[in-house]
Amino acid sequence: MRKFTLINANGTTYDITVKGSAFFYNVDGLGYDRNMTFQQISEQFALLEDKGNQQTITGTVRFWQPNAEQKYFEFYKFCKMSPLKMKYDPGHGVYNRNGYVRAITRGDGTGDALTVTIEFLCTSPWYRTFSAFNNGEISGGKTYNYSYDYTYTEATPGSVIIDSDSMMTNPCKLTIYGKAINPSWSHYVNGKLVTTGKINTTINENRRVVIDTTSTPWRIIQTDNLGNFVSDLYQLSDFSTDRFIQIRNGRNVISVTDDGVEDLNVGVEALIGYDTV
Repeated sequence: MRKFTLINANGTTYDITVKGSAFFYNVDGLGYDRNMTFQQISEQFALLEDKGNQQTITGTVRFWQPNAEQKYFEFYKFCKMSPLKMKYDPGHGVYNRNGYVRAITRGDGTGDALTVTIEFLCTSPWYRTFSAFNNGEISGGKTYNYSYDYTYTEATPGSVIIDSDSMMTNPCKLTIYGKAINPSWSHYVNGKLVTTGKINTTINENRRVVIDTTSTPWRIIQTDNLGNFVSDLYQLSDFSTDRFIQIRNGRNVISVTDDGVEDLNVGVEALIGYDTV
């Protein structure tokens, strides 16, 4: 059976496919809608722009008695701790979508239940999270799927590999673990160099450089070993390079070197997106 779960900004989980408690059904908006602009050339049409439109997922949530009104009110308070993440398992994997519950429509409870309709306004496409980490060993390129099981890849020291089956350009977070002196990075897609970047500074042990396109605005920052923000490094980056990385369709190899440390520890987390699942 397909399964829907919501996670709020506090990290609290709410399962909305539990019969007898709270159940999400009559769901719509799981397909895709794209905005395409064409230019006519004689009797042909050339695609100029292709972007996804913002989508809304709608459906009905049924809260069973006893205490259906209280269950609804707790659900409302949960949704107000936004933004939210919707997790959806259609039976062939778990996919995520970020957004907000824009509206809840309800009347009075009748019989053995209270039913409401919700509108979940999406701020991302569906995506799965893939991670890869290399601890500096030739055999250390571990690639993780959404459940963080892993398989070894043919990664060289200081590099990670992520294979993407998505046709989108997808955000990622590159982490370089200190110590590192003037670290630089290169991103190859199917053997072709597409992006380079560099930071002109020394990153000490127990510090990390994070190049992040998963957040808005994009960031280049330094964190401690727990991931807490330490400083902004954007102004120390090499502005003659592209710097920011996005994962593309095919084999993505991200390689990191520096001016003094051998076998750097590096990691990448990518959000691999899909129009529909």
